[in-house]
Amino acid sequence: MSSRETTERALAVHRLLNSQRPVPAQPLPDGRRIPLPDVHPPKADLVATLARRRSTYSRMDRDLELAALSGLLRFSVGVQRFVPAFGVEEYPLSMAPSAGGLDILRAYVLVRRAELVEPGVYRYEALSHELIELTCADPVPALQHVYLQHEFVTNAAVSVALTARLDVAFDKYPLRHYRTLHVDSGVAVQNLYLVATALGLSCCAVAGFDDAALGMLLGLGDAEIPTMLFAVGHSD
Repeated sequence: MSSRETTERALAVHRLLNSQRPVPAQPLPDGRRIPLPDVHPPKADLVATLARRRSTYSRMDRDLELAALSGLLRFSVGVQRFVPAFGVEEYPLSMAPSAGGLDILRAYVLVRRAELVEPGVYRYEALSHELIELTCADPVPALQHVYLQHEFVTNAAVSVALTARLDVAFDKYPLRHYRTLHVDSGVAVQNLYLVATALGLSCCAVAGFDDAALGMLLGLGDAEIPTMLFAVGHSD
């Protein structure tokens, strides 16, 4: 079975589980690039961070500081190290490991309020540690149709959306790997929780969202599916 056929089978399962028919998304062209500042990793005891880790709904309604956003992305889903792999001398491996080391997960940043970053939709580029602007439109109206719990629309300064690339996964693995994609996403979510907690941020992973609406907001192709949203802001 070809990788395309496997992808189509996985998409059929995905749509069945979500009770949704495919909605063609309009691809979003890459816009300006916003470099994120280099930041030091948070100094926090691991066990103490695990003990403090919470899913919280209460946040201050103010801009997420750029250093906090940079640290959250860099140390949860940024590049950890480079190794010889897949025919290249320096293949980047993520802070959030994936099965086979494949570049399966992507992170998008939906900005409502952030220091020095205009409201809009951005894709995080881990290798260069920067945001790629996909749209400068305020995401709040669209998020009203994405989040099933509407309190996340207006109490999160930033929402991080994780997605999985089926075409990359099924170039190497069989259909069963559809399950592993969500395990990989869960590893990234735990990273986001721990780094956000170490940075003193308020955060919550959210699985209650409309897949088709989020796919349209992010401009996802049919071989890329959303797996999780992560709402974050400064603690109240």
